Amino acid sequence: MKKIFVNCVLVLLAIALLCGCSESNEEGVKSANRFEELKTLPLDTVLSRAIAFYEQYQATNDTLLRDSMNDYKSHFFARWKRSTDSLCATISADDSLATELREIYEAVLKYFFEYDFKHRYWLTLDTARRESLLVMVGSAQKVELENYGIREAAIMGIPFEEASSALKKDSVGIFKIVYFVQSLRVRYIDTVAADMEALQKIDPFDIKWSERKEAISACMEKTPIGQQVLVLNKEYKSLLSNFMKTKTRRDSHFLFREISALWRFWNDPFPFHSFPTALRAIFNKNRDMVNLYVDNGYIQGLFDLSKRSGKWEVVMFRSEWKYRGHKR
Repeated sequence: MKKIFVNCVLVLLAIALLCGCSESNEEGVKSANRFEELKTLPLDTVLSRAIAFYEQYQATNDTLLRDSMNDYKSHFFARWKRSTDSLCATISADDSLATELREIYEAVLKYFFEYDFKHRYWLTLDTARRESLLVMVGSAQKVELENYGIREAAIMGIPFEEASSALKKDSVGIFKIVYFVQSLRVRYIDTVAADMEALQKIDPFDIKWSERKEAISACMEKTPIGQQVLVLNKEYKSLLSNFMKTKTRRDSHFLFREISALWRFWNDPFPFHSFPTALRAIFNKNRDMVNLYVDNGYIQGLFDLSKRSGKWEVVMFRSEWKYRGHKR
């Protein structure tokens, strides 16, 4: 009897798996056919139709309009992903500087995501929890602008796993952003500075533009939290820039729910770079220390990094507003 029961269960499981595979294959075929159907449309038409459905959905909350919007929007990103020059390029073996710049940027990005995660989580905490964290860094007073350093230290003291687990539960959080637009183009300067102290005394704004060299660093395939990285080829850069010029700030959310990009409406052309954007690198004599000037969308500043045991690590971040260093 037991054997018959087990056999029945196995048969039912097999049927369920076959049905699941059949449904999955059917959906895959439908998706492929739909892709071929829409592929004949110009990309600007695809994007225009997507935004039109978006605007109608915003006005009516009709789920069919939402589905149509997602159909065209998904196709837009799928074609971008399939274009030959949309993914990260590899670095040639003899381009050691480009390799260094990518590793430096990766260290900064890891720092940025860590602080950003913890800060987002901090904003969800109640007053008692915040004050307890402030006590741990030597102050129980309310957070004011003048003691921003204490607040930042408290935020960085939050375990990353705790913040990350909480944010993963957010249905519209940063983990839901799929694409990460990257176009890393860094100007660099070599100096005779021997150590970090001497390097920090150099004012990057005193260096003549003609003395700055240019290097292009390949981006990462994925961000520290697993977002896929796409790069802006000429076609998509032009397409997105023209699109943003004709749309209002409200409409821009149509795209920024999908991609992480720095937006500034007073710039022309529109700069579609993901944050933090690395702009300028100042190296010491031995190229084992660097000051990297970074714009993360709402604040600019310098990251001081050192190469330790073959790995680049963030030593300090100095906000351009206050230039108050916070050692790690």
